[in-house]
Amino acid sequence: MSTWQFQVRRIFLLQLALLCGVAACGLIVLAHYDDVTGAWFPPAVFAAVALVMLAVIWLGDRAGRRAIAPVCWILRAVAAWDPRRPNPDVLSPEHLPREIRGDVRKLADALHGFGLRLREHAVREREFTRAASHELRTPLTVIRVASDLIGNDLALSETSRRSLERIRVAGAGMEAIIDALLLLARSEETEPECEEFAVGDVLERELQRIRPQLEQKLLQLKVVHHAGPELHASPRMLQVVLGQLLDNAVRFTPAGEVRVHLHSDRLQVEDTGPGMDATALEHATEPFFRGSDLGEGSGPGLGLTIAHRLALRCGWHLVLERMQERGTRASLLFRPETRCEISQGHAPCQELGPLTD
Repeated sequence: MSTWQFQVRRIFLLQLALLCGVAACGLIVLAHYDDVTGAWFPPAVFAAVALVMLAVIWLGDRAGRRAIAPVCWILRAVAAWDPRRPNPDVLSPEHLPREIRGDVRKLADALHGFGLRLREHAVREREFTRAASHELRTPLTVIRVASDLIGNDLALSETSRRSLERIRVAGAGMEAIIDALLLLARSEETEPECEEFAVGDVLERELQRIRPQLEQKLLQLKVVHHAGPELHASPRMLQVVLGQLLDNAVRFTPAGEVRVHLHSDRLQVEDTGPGMDATALEHATEPFFRGSDLGEGSGPGLGLTIAHRLALRCGWHLVLERMQERGTRASLLFRPETRCEISQGHAPCQELGPLTD
């Protein structure tokens, strides 16, 4: 029984018991002694009165349960919705029990309409993400091929080569974001391919990818393997999440080092940049959020959002914190059940049990 149900029933029973108590006291005072016969009422009379009052309380409790049962049924139906794939069909008029009438049926109709709009919005979001990801691949491919051709020009000046390298890095970052968005859109419909893999192997591939960026900014890299955990999940998802964390650490560290610690239950990425204030930490995983002091090259503000959503999809937890000395620590916590938790669809109308509490 939920808290509000218990409170409603308790208040009702207290009121009913108080009413019966007042009636019993009045009966005892007024009829305790018979003025006509001068005799006391027998104990059986008082016992009968007590039993009647208990019966009234029991019937009142039954009536209270039946009164709130339709609301409880609707509450269970809404609680069973998957936030990513809500199933409002269970609240459609043809699926509602006959006992749900009046204002409670209006409430069910309102929730049914809200669920339909919510499901339509989720479908539109997935379709837009998938279409936009595919459409953006074409111009990015053109940019990458053109950059490679220009890079083969031996007469290119050093300044032009630095600008060309910036174009390549920006294009690679945009491709990573598009891959992550496409991965999110697809994972809403199908379960990613999960397998047993070593976290250290994925970490080593991503470290090799960012080494040129570290060398360009003259940053030191420190990697400590405290353990060698293995996960049953999607290595591609871990690669995208880890890539976003490493890219952020390199981007926001003007000087110093980037440290990576691999534990049995977590992976931590630390930097020696300016760090995040309390406001930035609170809103860092929101889409398109950019702190006021992040500078011109802070990016579109999607990296941590994508990392956060992918981590949640696989049952992981991303924690951001400001270190005491300087910089930011991003911790990716692995739970024991690290399988990809992807919805497998839903039944047209799930069984919620009888309309009783």
